[in-house]
Amino acid sequence: MSKDFWNSSESDEQRQENFATGKARLDQAALNLSLSQAGTSYAGSMAATSHLDDDGKSRISTYSYRSERDATQLVQEVDGRIINALCEQYYLPTDDQEWNRLDKQHIAIVLGLGGLYPAQEEVQAILAPQDGETKRILDLGCGTGIWTIEMAKEFPHAEVVGVDLAQVPVDTQTLPPNCRFEVDNINLGLTHFEAQFDVVHVRLVGSGIKDFSERMKDIHNCLKPGGMMIWFDADYSLYFNRNFEYIPAYTEDNREGSWMQRCTSELRRAMTKIGSDINGMESILDQGLWNDPLLDPTTCRTASLYMPIGPWASDDDPAISQLLKYAGALMRQDAMEGMKSIRPLLVRIGWPKDTVEAWAKKQNEETTEMKNSPLLRFRLAWGRRKPESVTPTQQDTSSGKRSTSPSWAKYPWYFIYESEEVALEQTRIRNSGKGETLPPMA
Repeated sequence: MSKDFWNSSESDEQRQENFATGKARLDQAALNLSLSQAGTSYAGSMAATSHLDDDGKSRISTYSYRSERDATQLVQEVDGRIINALCEQYYLPTDDQEWNRLDKQHIAIVLGLGGLYPAQEEVQAILAPQDGETKRILDLGCGTGIWTIEMAKEFPHAEVVGVDLAQVPVDTQTLPPNCRFEVDNINLGLTHFEAQFDVVHVRLVGSGIKDFSERMKDIHNCLKPGGMMIWFDADYSLYFNRNFEYIPAYTEDNREGSWMQRCTSELRRAMTKIGSDINGMESILDQGLWNDPLLDPTTCRTASLYMPIGPWASDDDPAISQLLKYAGALMRQDAMEGMKSIRPLLVRIGWPKDTVEAWAKKQNEETTEMKNSPLLRFRLAWGRRKPESVTPTQQDTSSGKRSTSPSWAKYPWYFIYESEEVALEQTRIRNSGKGETLPPMA
């Protein structure tokens, strides 16, 4: 697949005009995953107006951000990139370049999970149509809206709500009628969503949360009794080769270290300096949800999804080899574009631009040559809110099962941990060899 496959044909002037009017073109992604094309995003749970559905549940937000004035109030321009203006902790861009990166990342994740979500049979049972009840799905940190829209298509009888810090680049003309988007900062609380959703999905928001344990309580409270909570976030350490080994970051004292690891470690340091509870997120999700008083511990699992960065991995099964190489190619693009995305953050905390540019060059060299066979790990944790009474769905399904419905090969580096003891032991093994100290900032 050529690199140009992912490039937008729009000029810089067209992109600026489209953003001001709430529009942004998204390239059609691979595998026919039914991405929506450009358009206007809307809603915002920070608005003062509120309406009720026919069944009396609050929709909370009806205010639409459609004008050029509204768009500029929600974002700011920093070093040529568009950044949200609502949350200081989340400092990654919200522009066409970033949206394309996130959609590539999404496709790789779907390939790894074998679908849009873990515990597939259980999620499908929870969301099965039921007379007299509206099924609802909440996607927090929805980014481009791609997961939200795909869920709305897979479950057309369900109401699906996506929430993000900035406008979502969707086309309202082709948006599924059961799908809507809201602009909000979840650090401010989610009381307006309490006990309304059958599935709550939170993906890659850890870097934007100030107090992870408190926000987790807010988010879990959005579940209906028996509802499924799904957490998905990144591991801010990289791993290498088929044994998933940790290689320390490059420093002047460790010239054998990894520049890819150095840039990832600097990202973690930068996020911490601006108030992100990234360390809390990592600790809590790796430990799992078994001790959460709201959730049923028998339904809880954690998991690791290791994605190759670059098409270096192979397998005796040609179908699995093709899967690994395609996912790896997508993840390499994700990593190289991601370095561009974190530059404003690194400069914000005080690193000179020329230093950041030099780091980016070194990382991209390693990424291109796939030095030491790098991998990015995603961490997952899921479980169900305790039911008001035991239901057939609760009794008859298993959190650890994987749906057999996807047509692609089973991904080999997706590991599910069925107990807290196993999850903690795996965490101990992963953290072996970590703990080096970064050089102080000048």
